[in-house]
Amino acid sequence: MRLAPEGTNYRDINPWDALYEARDKEQILNVNIVDVKPINGQGYTWVVSLGEHEDLFGIVGLIPESESGLPDGTSMNWFKHQVVTAKIKGIDRKNSIVALTRREVIEENMSRLLDQLEESEQLLALIRASSTRGIIVDIGGGVLIKIPRREMKMSKSVPVEIQYPLEQFIKVQVTEIDKKGRKIGVKMIDPWQPDEYTRGDLVTGKIVQIKDNIAFVQTKPGLVGIAPYPKSEHAKVGDSVNYQVQKYDAENKILHLKRWDEEIIRIRTIRRVKKHRELNTKRK
Repeated sequence: MRLAPEGTNYRDINPWDALYEARDKEQILNVNIVDVKPINGQGYTWVVSLGEHEDLFGIVGLIPESESGLPDGTSMNWFKHQVVTAKIKGIDRKNSIVALTRREVIEENMSRLLDQLEESEQLLALIRASSTRGIIVDIGGGVLIKIPRREMKMSKSVPVEIQYPLEQFIKVQVTEIDKKGRKIGVKMIDPWQPDEYTRGDLVTGKIVQIKDNIAFVQTKPGLVGIAPYPKSEHAKVGDSVNYQVQKYDAENKILHLKRWDEEIIRIRTIRRVKKHRELNTKRK
């Protein structure tokens, strides 16, 4: 093996041996989807990064739609810039192209889940795609399941992508395990529980979107309320802010909040105490 520059590893400047080894040993790799392109003969294809030196070496990883392992009718574009797992199936060193499959990895993980899971079991699932039609969740190992909008626990005033954003975990319950049909069914566990909040409760929420004079505030995964956002407000998206519950209706999925202002509360308390003392003085 040739000598590498001092302080570096030869594989850092020549990754081909490592790629051949990964192919021969069927190693599972984490790859990042950097683009989706139509390629002649393969249809839409994920263009993936194989590592931090991908741009330096000009090596292109490709996962065609047939090897994506996505559920039928799922857009490949929804997964752009996400990390997926894959195996190397072929290497074209002359053209610096590496062909990969995600489908085989998902099939193996589906077999594991079919053996491990039980009906009624509760899981944490990761949201991988979110649209007006519903969400797609990863229940483990990249096994994806669609949850249509009609089965979601939605607030009427909050958009799907705000209430259930990408990379958020939600609770689901296993409803079906079909080993013969290789199918797993899940349903979303309703985050809107009765008596979760009562009027006047102090809650801390994260601002997830600001639109016009309204702030959308997430207090728990899947539970998003609305609060006035006046021009004088300085909090921004991503900030955690204290709010006071004005209305909570679990059945109709309604959460109305008001900004908790310590100074205003202090002044109101002083006024109430002062008024109470004045009334007592008059009675005497």
